[in-house]
Amino acid sequence: MMPDPKTILIVKGDARSSIGARLNQLALDDMAYTIAGSEKKSIILSTLRKLWKAEDNRFSHQFAFEARLGNQTLGMVTCYPVTLLKRLAWPTFKQLLIHRKLGLIGYNLQHLKSLYSMIILKEGDNDEFHIGTIATLPESRGLGIGTRLLEFAEKQAISHGFTKCSLTVRKENILAFKMYERMGYRITGEINKPAFSLYRMAKVLACNRI
Repeated sequence: MMPDPKTILIVKGDARSSIGARLNQLALDDMAYTIAGSEKKSIILSTLRKLWKAEDNRFSHQFAFEARLGNQTLGMVTCYPVTLLKRLAWPTFKQLLIHRKLGLIGYNLQHLKSLYSMIILKEGDNDEFHIGTIATLPESRGLGIGTRLLEFAEKQAISHGFTKCSLTVRKENILAFKMYERMGYRITGEINKPAFSLYRMAKVLACNRI
C-alpha cells in the first residue's frame, strides 16, 4: 500500500542519517566523480558521507532537509543563499582535500575539463536562494516528495527574506526539468561547459507577487 503523502514530514538534516550521502550522490550523478576524485561508488559514497557528517561545506547535513516517513528518509534537499554557497566553496574543497588527498589531485589532473567546468561554474545570482541538491530514493518516486521538498525550500527562501529561488538541472534530465517547469521555474540562462550542460532556472516566489 502506498503511504499517504500527508504522513511524510520534512525535517532538519541529521548528521547521523545513513541516507543523506546517498541522496547527494544521486543528485550529483557523474558530477560526483570530480568532487570525490574517483569514479568508484564506494569512494564517492564514503567521501560524501564524511561531508554530510561535517559542517561548513555545501553537502553538509547543516544545510539539508530530509523527507521522512516515520524513521525512514525518502528524499533530501540542500538549500542556502547564493552568497553563502559561494563562501562554502573553499571550505568544501579543503575538506575534500583532507579526505581524499592525492586521490583527489590525481583524478582531477587526469580530468582537467571536468575540474575546469566545476571551478568556473556559476550556479546563481547573489539575490537568489539556491537549491544545491535535491533527490528522492528511486523506490519512493511518484509520492510527490520532490514537489514537497521544493515547496519547503521555497518557504525557507521566504523566511530568509528572498523573493527568488534558483536551481540548475542537466539539459538531458527531462523529467526533472518538466517538474521544475510545472512548479513555476523558468530558464534564466544556460551553462555550457566542456564536461556538462545545464539550465539555470529560477522562480519568483509568491511573496513578491501582487
